[in-house]
Parts: sequence; C-alpha cells; structure tokens
Amino acid sequence: MEAKKSLVNFFEGICIGCMLPAHPVKRTLYRAVTSLLSTFAALLLSIYQSTLEFHVEGENHLRILRTLQKNHIVAIWHTFVDAAVFCLHHRNLCIYSDHPRTQEYENSSVHFFREIGLKTLKALGFDVLDASLGKQSAGIINFIKKIQSGTPALVAPDGPHGPIYEAKPGVIYMAAKANSCVVPIGVGFSRRIVSSNWDDLSFPLPFSRVALVVGEPIEPSDDMSEASLARQAKALEETLDRLCFRANEILYGNHPKETTLPITNT
Repeated sequence: MEAKKSLVNFFEGICIGCMLPAHPVKRTLYRAVTSLLSTFAALLLSIYQSTLEFHVEGENHLRILRTLQKNHIVAIWHTFVDAAVFCLHHRNLCIYSDHPRTQEYENSSVHFFREIGLKTLKALGFDVLDASLGKQSAGIINFIKKIQSGTPALVAPDGPHGPIYEAKPGVIYMAAKANSCVVPIGVGFSRRIVSSNWDDLSFPLPFSRVALVVGEPIEPSDDMSEASLARQAKALEETLDRLCFRANEILYGNHPKETTLPITNT
C-alpha cells in the first residue's frame, strides 16, 4: 500500500541514531564522552533559550488534550524543528530515532555526533524512541504503539527529504493507526539564521522573538484510501501554512497577542 510506503519513507533519516563500538572499553569511553558533551550541549541550549521571547497562541488546544488524555501528534514544518527544541521540550514529546542502514554509515563518524544529539534531546526532556537496534518497520510499529499508550509525539510532515512545505500522508496514516489527532503548530522568528539544507532549517538568533500558533486538533478520517489520505495531507499542509502566516502577523502585525512568556512547565 502506498500509504505504508509513505510512512516508512516519512521516517527515513528523521532523527538521531548511534552505533556503539564493539570493544567494551571503547564502548564505555564512547558513552562517557557523548554523555558529557550532551550535558554541556543541553546546558548551552537552556541558556540560549532564556534569551528568547516567546509568544504563544492557542495553548488551550494542548491543555484540553492533556486534560482529556487524548492521544495526539504535534506537526511542525521541518524548517522549524529547531523551535520545537526550545519551545516544546517540557511536554514529554516522543521523537522517532533511527540511522541509515548502510555500511558507509556504519564506518563513518556521523553516528558519534548523532549520539550526542540523541542524548541532548533526552536531557532536554524529549522521549526518543531509538529504532536503530532493530528493523525499521518494527521501530515504526513501536512508535505507533507508544502514541497509542498515551505518549504525545512530534513529527515533521514534510520530512525527511522534502519537498519543503509539502505534507506527506504518512502523518495522517500514523495518526489514524494510533487513534490520535494531529495538532498543527505554526512558527515564526523575528530574527533567524537559515541553513542551506533542503528544508531551510532556521535558528532564532539570541534575544529574538519566537511566535507559536497552536491550531485546532485534526481528527483523521476513517477513510484510509490513498485519495483520502492525500486530501487530508493537503488540508494539513494548508493549515500549517495558515498558522505560520498567523505567527508572522503576531511578530510583525498589529494583531493582539494571546500569550507572551518564556515557556514554563505546565
């Protein structure tokens, strides 16, 4: 089924994986060094976050879902995944984690830096499901089961390779299978650095303003046909774009701001 293929492609390369050295001494050193560096990275990110000014609109949508204990998946464009690290780290969101299953990767040093990133995310409060220890298909199934059990998740509908700002049906398919809704979030930065990646990955500059607009939860349809999934993905795409425009209105327009705060645990 095309939807299942899309779901697998959706997770390819999203996230962070690792490969431990075989020698026990090297393995212990590897873990110690990556843990130390990730702790330092988490500290730096926390200091960095304290310089940002956050404007949040639609927070009640998430509060209601938590009160009702409703399974949900937070959807944010790949461009703004960095914003999730700063703004959503206290919500116990689960992130799917894997690495390329190639010999080239196994022989590279990339996994070392990805291991640091994985541990940094955990230190910041994210729940990272590491699928690198088994088959990728099993990892996706476990990810869906984790959402079913009540752990909210964070995904980028246009990941992992784009095209940019085009939602794939995988997130809708996964939400239906996990008996959850999709919560779209639009983001805007007053000042940012943009990478040269396909996704224009953006980083807010220190002392800049960050706007988040949380949209109404989207319930997936019972119709799981390819045509239906494509329509729902397109609707999600349009909603995310609208919320991002709204985020920029908050930053640059004359529209009232619902909330202004550094984000705290709730």
